[in-house]
Amino acid sequence: MSLVNQTCWVVGGVGVIGRGITRGLLNAGATVIVNSRSPERLNTLSRDLGHPERLVTIEGSLLPGYASKTVRRTLDANALSLNHVVAHGAVRYWGDFGKANGNRRDESHVVISPSGIGRSLLQTTTPEEFMAPASQLASLHFSAAQELIPRIQFSNGPSSYTFVTGDAGGHPKGYRSAFGEINTHHVWGLAAALRNERFEKDVNCREIRVRLPVNRPVEERRDQPRENPLSEDIGTLCAGLATTSNDKKESGALIEIADQASLESLLDFYEAALCG
Repeated sequence: MSLVNQTCWVVGGVGVIGRGITRGLLNAGATVIVNSRSPERLNTLSRDLGHPERLVTIEGSLLPGYASKTVRRTLDANALSLNHVVAHGAVRYWGDFGKANGNRRDESHVVISPSGIGRSLLQTTTPEEFMAPASQLASLHFSAAQELIPRIQFSNGPSSYTFVTGDAGGHPKGYRSAFGEINTHHVWGLAAALRNERFEKDVNCREIRVRLPVNRPVEERRDQPRENPLSEDIGTLCAGLATTSNDKKESGALIEIADQASLESLLDFYEAALCG
């Protein structure tokens, strides 16, 4: 079963994970919407992925206060009926935390820098400063879900909302900053809450929890090469989940990728669903 004549929205589609998800949905025949506040990154995505007739790139934000306008302008202006959404926790986001402290840098460098080096959480952060950046990623995803779920509820045929989350298991060696860890756990909690939500019309809300590292060390990539990048395998899984959104037994399911073996087993199942 393909996704031909169906429309999917990828929340955070211009990064490594989002790009892989977008590619998987496009390969399954879907029309895919990707939004970003960066026109340069959208242009790069369009150039790299092709499919100009089925890739809709929108300059706009899904942060609270902006999501309603972005969703309305996108779907209404393009006369699109939305069927599926994929939202992932590797979104790069911007906020006001740095600006409030006289720092106009991209907030991702402050709270989720890959090295984990940055502000000390307890020594230099006040409770007032803590509140907004600690929940900003979950706020973005909540805002997106609040605007997008009503749209997919009234689409023709089965609809789905898929979260792709990371391990949220903690990185004591400093791979994530303190705020990065907190935001990751908040997205876990939001995904769990929405998987158990009961909507006016059934929406198959599921979560893919990825425990495998996306950015592996050079030595590991050399010694244990993968046939495809992990991000693209995740995209295939997301497309497979969208094609099985009418499966009531899987409603609210947590699908864990614990190791390479579980990844390969899931790919066998969902690739079969895509070809069936």
